[in-house]
Amino acid sequence: MSSSRNRTIRKAVHDISGEAIDFSTNDSLEKLIAAEAGNAYKRPWHRLERGLRLNRLRIFAEDLATKRGLKEGETQALLTLLTKSLDKKLLNSKSSVEYSPEEERIKEIKPLVMHQSATGEVLFQLLEKRNAVTFRRRATEQPTETT
Repeated sequence: MSSSRNRTIRKAVHDISGEAIDFSTNDSLEKLIAAEAGNAYKRPWHRLERGLRLNRLRIFAEDLATKRGLKEGETQALLTLLTKSLDKKLLNSKSSVEYSPEEERIKEIKPLVMHQSATGEVLFQLLEKRNAVTFRRRATEQPTETT
């Protein structure tokens, strides 16, 4: 019996351009991943993964801190509030977060409210939407007049 019978013979694999593919460094896969990473934030808010949303919330909090001159503790409290609200699924909808895919940033978080306490510290609150229950009147039959 020949020992070469069960050996695998490796042949060079070529892509469409005729170049040999080195599977240890797959350039086309790297290009695909780089293209996907570049387009990751171009999706609408409700299509972004949790990690990408957290990244955008962090940038939003930093921008707000710069614009409003917030202290480090206030910025951290805002980020904590936004993270917890995201986990509670309060920031999942397009109606609560105004996100611009072209600019890849959050323009506004609609239920977010800022208060200033008596000590001058800025407090943040996220107003939760109350699900109002509406009751419909039953269609009662009108008595018919018989003459």
